[in-house]
Amino acid sequence: MVWICGRRENGVSPVIAALLILALTILLVGIFAAGILSMNNVDSAPIAGITISEKNGIITLTHFSGDTFPAGEYAILVNDVDQTRKFHGDVVDFSPGTKLVWDRGTTQPLLVVSVVYTGSGGAVVVAEKRFSSSNINQIHAAFTAMVTEGKNATSQVKVGVSGAKPLPGVIADLADVWVVLDQVSYQATLEFTAEESSPDMEFSRTGGNGQTADTRAAAFVYDTAGTYTVRLDIRNVTSGEVGISSMKISVRDPGVTAMAWIKRDSLVTGGIVARTTTGGTGLDTKSGGWALQYYNSSYAGVEFKVILTNSGVNNDSQIRSKAEMIPGIWYNAAGVVDQSGTTTEETLRIYVNGTYPTSPTFQGINPTGKKYLVSPNAVIRQNLSFNVASYSEVPFPLSGPEITAVYAAEKDDPR
Repeated sequence: MVWICGRRENGVSPVIAALLILALTILLVGIFAAGILSMNNVDSAPIAGITISEKNGIITLTHFSGDTFPAGEYAILVNDVDQTRKFHGDVVDFSPGTKLVWDRGTTQPLLVVSVVYTGSGGAVVVAEKRFSSSNINQIHAAFTAMVTEGKNATSQVKVGVSGAKPLPGVIADLADVWVVLDQVSYQATLEFTAEESSPDMEFSRTGGNGQTADTRAAAFVYDTAGTYTVRLDIRNVTSGEVGISSMKISVRDPGVTAMAWIKRDSLVTGGIVARTTTGGTGLDTKSGGWALQYYNSSYAGVEFKVILTNSGVNNDSQIRSKAEMIPGIWYNAAGVVDQSGTTTEETLRIYVNGTYPTSPTFQGINPTGKKYLVSPNAVIRQNLSFNVASYSEVPFPLSGPEITAVYAAEKDDPR
């Protein structure tokens, strides 16, 4: 008995041994069956000649001979991830003469591309290419922007000019470059130049508006206001290093927005608060410009007056808010000329504390279809009878929500 107990402590019981033999038998049968199925899948897979290439982040699969792969019976894996839809392979039969393309970009390493036949209930790799980019380093891909048509308003938005206050970050940070469409051509042209200039570099650039380029420097034309993302992909064809950078461009309609934080005391009844001028005491129809003014609220209240031009004829136009300025309280006044407006109300606007008045009145010429007359030599002057904490001017119209956002950002500290 002692001997039998010792064997059980150092060996395997007959029951466990039987179970192990059964499990091993099942495993071997499964492996054998899987091998047969795999062989059947290989035999049933179409035979085709397929090339796989990549340049500047664009992957191209070319079927040049052999059988057709029906849509839904093949998959395209990129770095072992199914990207068939990116190549439109889910709806396109892959037949001789067909090219499947995906602009993947160069921001991530490309390791391997595989074409897998999935028909007949199997999965067989019929074409595959591995790329030596597993250790790709990022290279410097910065680029500059220069406005060659239109007006570059970036300085006025971000840092202020000639004493004017820049717009707060809630607006200024929405774009890297601010450009205004030309008043005549109604378009803006920007030239983008990569800082890298090595002959080993390949460039791929998109302008955010459908325009593309593959050169170090490229000029894109914009004719519609909006925000565009310009992207640059760079690849060193010798080392395989890649880099990417982007820049947000805010393209705006021509016009003007003038804003000021104003406070009056009990002795000040009215007058010009802030204005652009080349001299004199008021606006000059010859030199152009704008003025923020205040008069009795039953007559005008806070108002905005501008000089507009049309075919060489200059006239003034103004909008009156009828908003009262209670002495000792800070008010934010904002006037807007939007040359893209199709009505008086769209073209000439005024806001007090970020709000458009309920019943503004207009005086002077109809501003619709007119151009804001810009004086290149004018400066902004303040009426010392009013307490003006700060003022801003940008050469394009801010929208109502943008002006409301400016007011909300500055109301606790109007300086």
